[in-house]
Amino acid sequence: MAFLDHNDVVIGSTDDGHTFVLLNRALPAAQRILTDHGFTAHQPSGPGRPLYLLPPAYAGEQANTRTGEAMHFLFQHTWDVTDLSWTTRWNPDEPLPEPDVHFHVSGERVTATARTDAARRILANHGFTPTREGYALPVGTDETRQLGAVVQAETALSMENLGTRIRLGFRTPEDIPAAPARTSSHTATPPAAPVPDRPRRTR
Repeated sequence: MAFLDHNDVVIGSTDDGHTFVLLNRALPAAQRILTDHGFTAHQPSGPGRPLYLLPPAYAGEQANTRTGEAMHFLFQHTWDVTDLSWTTRWNPDEPLPEPDVHFHVSGERVTATARTDAARRILANHGFTPTREGYALPVGTDETRQLGAVVQAETALSMENLGTRIRLGFRTPEDIPAAPARTSSHTATPPAAPVPDRPRRTR
């Protein structure tokens, strides 16, 4: 699964609470913009793409503010941005809330679990089908459509004030691949996922 390969800019979270911004296209102003907002450049192993991190201590309001402000300036250079993060929507001074929907990206499958009927209806409306463990996108759905389904379902859930968490399968920043595992078509990119607040979900 290469959800990271389909957009100029991808925002995400690792399981240990880092917020990351990954660049799939050279944006000359990106390093200055991101470091000015507290991100640190991280050198992946081997040749690859620029990766910038906010530590877990910034998760929550600070990550939301810093990421959102950085994206405001990056939008001057590209609108091709997907936001798959959860650390920008959590206050670390409070217990980590149990989301209404967990999305799990693993291998070739995208699965989800839901706690409420409203969340289940939204998943069904965006192509997820019931399984014994929860919900899943149909086998054989290509990556671009999978990414689009997750982005659109997450946006619909947010509009209903239903919380989500997208697990990308990266325990720490070291698990983030340095470069795409294979060539991805950039012509079929789904609508960009919204970035954190101000407003919370902006296209």
